[in-house]
Amino acid sequence: MTTVPILIAAAVAVVTRAGAASNPRVDAYASFVGLAAAGALLVDFLLTRARRDVDAARARDAAGLSVRVRLVGAGDETEDVDASQVKPGEQVLVEPGETIGVDGIVTAGKAEVVPFVDSPAVITKREGDAVVAGASVVSGRLRVRATFTAGERAWVRLASSPAARVEVAAPLVVVGRRMVERGVPVAALVVAGATYANNAAWPDVVIAACAGAFGLSAVAAVAASALAHARGHVAAQRRGIVYKDAGAFDVAARADVAVVCSRGTILLGEPEIVVIEATPGREVDRVLALAAGAEMAAADALAAAVLGEARARGVRPENVRSALVSEGLGVTALVPNGDKVIVGSRAFLLKEKVSVAVSDARVSELEAQGRSVLLVALGGRLVGLLALQDGLRPGARAAVQRLHDARIEPVLLSGEARETCETIARALDIEHVRPEVLPSDRGAEVRALADGGHIIAAIGHAASDDGALGSADVSVAMGAAGSAPGEWGVALASDDVRDAALALTVPRACRERAKSAILVGGGAQAISLLGIAFGIAPPVFAPVMGVLAAACVLAIVREPTQTLRAPVPSSEPTS
Repeated sequence: MTTVPILIAAAVAVVTRAGAASNPRVDAYASFVGLAAAGALLVDFLLTRARRDVDAARARDAAGLSVRVRLVGAGDETEDVDASQVKPGEQVLVEPGETIGVDGIVTAGKAEVVPFVDSPAVITKREGDAVVAGASVVSGRLRVRATFTAGERAWVRLASSPAARVEVAAPLVVVGRRMVERGVPVAALVVAGATYANNAAWPDVVIAACAGAFGLSAVAAVAASALAHARGHVAAQRRGIVYKDAGAFDVAARADVAVVCSRGTILLGEPEIVVIEATPGREVDRVLALAAGAEMAAADALAAAVLGEARARGVRPENVRSALVSEGLGVTALVPNGDKVIVGSRAFLLKEKVSVAVSDARVSELEAQGRSVLLVALGGRLVGLLALQDGLRPGARAAVQRLHDARIEPVLLSGEARETCETIARALDIEHVRPEVLPSDRGAEVRALADGGHIIAAIGHAASDDGALGSADVSVAMGAAGSAPGEWGVALASDDVRDAALALTVPRACRERAKSAILVGGGAQAISLLGIAFGIAPPVFAPVMGVLAAACVLAIVREPTQTLRAPVPSSEPTS
C-alpha cells in the first residue's frame, strides 16, 4: 500500500525533471518521493521493533517444546525420539525432571507437575487429567496418551501456521485489512478528482493521487491492531490460557456476560458437614447413617462429604437397596424394613410429598449463612438435616472483580437454594444469580441469557458443567488444555478461576486497544486525504502524518507481555 505510490511518484518526478523549467514544482515531487520512502522505512522499523517481545516469546515457547521424549512401544519398550515425531494416540513416559513434549491425557501414574511454560505453580496430575506440551514433571511419573502433536500442540497451534495466527485471522484485523485494500484506490481517485477539478497540471494530479494512495496511517493502524492481538495471545499463554482459534479469541473479547458455575469453579468443590440435627425422638448418628447409606449411590461432592463425615465419626452407613439418584436433587432408597429413605433438597422432599414445614425456619437460617442443606426423611417423615459449608476458591473475589472492571456482567449459575446462592453472590459482589438450576437445565438457562442479545461466556469444568459450557457463545473449560478436541473455545492448563477471568478480559482489552488504533490511524488518514484534496496541505503531508500516526497507534497498543505475570498464591480467605 506504500510501495506503488512511491514508484509512480518517482516516475513522475523523473519525467518532469527534463522539463523543470516549465514545471517548477519538480522539487516538491522529489520531496514527496523522498519523504514517502523515508516514512515507509521508518514505520516498518518501528513495527518490527514493536514486535520483538512477541517474536521472542514465541521463539522461547518453540525452544521449550523442542525436546526428546520416551515413546512407549510394543511390550512397554521405550524409544528416545524427538517430540515432533510422536503421533496422536501414541503414549510417552515422563520421569521427574523431564518435559512433556505432547498435549495429552494421563493414562497412568501420579506426579507433581509445573502445568505450563513459565508457570510458578506446581499441581498434581493423575490418571484422566489433561496435560499440555511444555509442562514439566517435578516428582512422580506419568504415562501420557498424545492428543495433539507437532504443530497442533496448544502452545504453538496459533503460531505454527501464518494464516492461523491470531494477528492474521482475527475478524477485526481481517476487516481492517480489507478496508485498506479496497479503500486506497478509492482514496486515490477522490484526491485526484478533487485536484483535477482545481485545474491542476497532470503531474500535480498524479502526485496528489499517489499521496491519496499512500495509506501509511491506515497500514500502520492495521499492523498495530494485529500487534495488539498477538500480544494479547502471548500474554494469555503466559497464564496457561489456550484458544481454539482466532475466532474463539474474538468471541471471548466480545463477551459481555460471564456465566460462572458455582461448585468447583467459584467454590472449592470440597464441602464439609458443619451441622447435623435430628428431629425430636431421633438420634444424630441415625440421621447420618441414613444419609450415608443413601449417598453411597451418588458420586458428587455432597455425597463424598457425607460419607467422609460418617467415617470420621465411626458411623456405619445404613444398609439400603434400590437406590435411585436424581441428579441435582437427591437420592431415594429402601431400608431393610421397606421404609423409603429420602435425602436431598427441600424441593426434592416436597416433590416426594414429604412435609418439611417443621424445618423451614431452620433451613432458611442455614441457607442464609451460605450453607447447603440436605434433608433426611424416613417413611414419609422428616427425621433430620445436614448442613454443609463449601469455601470460596482462592482468587474467586479477584476473578469477579476483573470481570466487573472489564464491564463483563458475572452471573452465578448454581443448583443451590436461592438463599444459599444469594449469600455466596453477595460475598463475591455478584448481582445476577440463577439458583436451583438442575444440571440438565443449565444449557437452557445459558441460552435464555443469550436471548437478550448478549454474547455469553461460560466458565466451568468440562466434566461437571458441560451443559452450560456447550450452550455458551464461548466456553472457558478449566483444566482442559491438552484434552481431545471438543467444542470448548478456551481451555486452561490450570484450575485457577483468576485465569478463567483473564481468558475473557485479556482479549477484550486487546480488542479495545486494536479498535482505538484503527480509529486513530483511520482518522489521521482521513485528515491527510482531506487536506491534500482541498489544497490545504501539500502531498508531503501524507508521509509526515503517516509517521506521526504510526507512533501514536504503537503507543496505544503498547502492552509488553511481561505485564501479565503468572498466578501467585492468593491471600484471600477461603470461607
